[in-house]
Amino acid sequence: MRQTLFTNAFIHTGRTEAEVFSAMLVEKGHIKALYSAEEAAAYRGKAKVVDLQGRHVYPCLIDAHVHMLLTIAVMAMGFNLCQITAGGVEPNTMKGVEERLRNYVSAQKPDAVIACNNYIMTAIDEHRMPTREELDEWGGGRPVVIYNIDGHSTSLSTKMLELVGISPEGHSGILQGEENERAQGRIIDTVSSLITLPVLAKGIARFQNTCASCGISVVGALEGNGDSPKDPTTGLIARLARHFDVGVRLYLQYVDLERVKPYRKWMSRPRVGGCGDWEMDGSVGSHSAAFLVPFSDTGKTAPCYYTQDFVDQLVLEADKGGYQMASHAIGEAAVERILHALEQLHSPRMHRIEHCEFVSEESFRTLCKGKYAVMMQPGYSWIDKRYLHTYERYLPSELFSKMKLKSLVDAGVCVCGSSDSPVQDMDPYLQMLGMVQFYNEEESLSPFQAFRCYTANAARSIEEEAIRGTLEVGKKADFFTADRDFFTLSPREIVDFRPVETWYGGRKYRQKKGTVPELLAMLLRKPKQI
Repeated sequence: MRQTLFTNAFIHTGRTEAEVFSAMLVEKGHIKALYSAEEAAAYRGKAKVVDLQGRHVYPCLIDAHVHMLLTIAVMAMGFNLCQITAGGVEPNTMKGVEERLRNYVSAQKPDAVIACNNYIMTAIDEHRMPTREELDEWGGGRPVVIYNIDGHSTSLSTKMLELVGISPEGHSGILQGEENERAQGRIIDTVSSLITLPVLAKGIARFQNTCASCGISVVGALEGNGDSPKDPTTGLIARLARHFDVGVRLYLQYVDLERVKPYRKWMSRPRVGGCGDWEMDGSVGSHSAAFLVPFSDTGKTAPCYYTQDFVDQLVLEADKGGYQMASHAIGEAAVERILHALEQLHSPRMHRIEHCEFVSEESFRTLCKGKYAVMMQPGYSWIDKRYLHTYERYLPSELFSKMKLKSLVDAGVCVCGSSDSPVQDMDPYLQMLGMVQFYNEEESLSPFQAFRCYTANAARSIEEEAIRGTLEVGKKADFFTADRDFFTLSPREIVDFRPVETWYGGRKYRQKKGTVPELLAMLLRKPKQI
């Protein structure tokens, strides 16, 4: 394959804030050399030359925590109930929710399953989820499911309750805490049964186009639902992902490790965990995050989903099986539970804690040993502080000091930014805005530090720092171009920052159309490991 020389650019390697080159030589999808302008001029004539028009060049981003199947489904056939605007959240009353849902339902078939995302309970004046009786009326008797923005509360109509095997007799239709987590597989199976080939083609194209438009080259896909006996959609999405332009690294959310084994032959490294059955607790907005102190509005604490003995045994078995592990933990009691289990190991792998939002002093000291990766989504707390006010309503103020970011980064902890899509939009620049304007202002990062959380650190979290995360000789030539120097931007400018072009392996990404022939052609390509 012929060499390509990318010239006339400010190529930020991402190793340090100041390191910049003028040209980059790419061969067979990897970086062969980095040059100054003078060195590049001497090399002309020996390679195909691509003029990058004086733009800034950065290593592609890695979104290490995405629920890919649900994201594709939402992009193809989803409906967002609430929107965050400059003036607040709309709609913000139950009446407004009713009107918006009725309008959507009126355009659907009588037998359609209605799946609604981005319901923002804490911004609704009534501060609650809709009941099944309300959904029965608003949805005209159809199966309806509404997901709260935190992903840990859902509302189901009577028909949907019946479809997922929950008796509606005496049930409000509102699922929270462990009951909610253990029903998600059956809900996803029901919704996914409606995904036709044209819908699937559209969703996959939109997913990849979204990644490229944000400068994302790889995602950590947390998939699988233990409460679904066969979980057919996970097998489908795993097979399809092997043909994507975007790199996919699969984490299977099964505690039954026998269910993971059939996928190992496709995986670049054995991985298990994430959310689903690997959750230690729920979320703040649903009052299911496990804290050591009570919620301020209810005076109650939420329990961890598993006992310490169970978690210890689960982690030990997974580590002996050679798996890198990931586990959802938000409250400081939940973080302590998974850390206790991990600390019993002598593992060469970097295991992950997903979210890790509130950290006790003991957990902070453990994390500072540098053995674990921490996945964060600070964009959510940025939104909450300005629009939703969930934390200030539900949590005692003493917990806010346990929201760490800069302290972890300064201590050398592998802190990573991610979206948790579709719980949040895949926009990485919202998450980086949340890092440079962190909930605790004294824990805020610089733009360069935030960028590293999406590049070098994220590459470590998927155990691929040797091949991606920075622009260095020998690494993948995954990069994007931009008109502005990201490292010098103000917070207001960060949220509006977008790449101009994205290149995977030295080839410019072309937007997908989302047609069935395009999808079928994609499947003819040689499959990659995930």
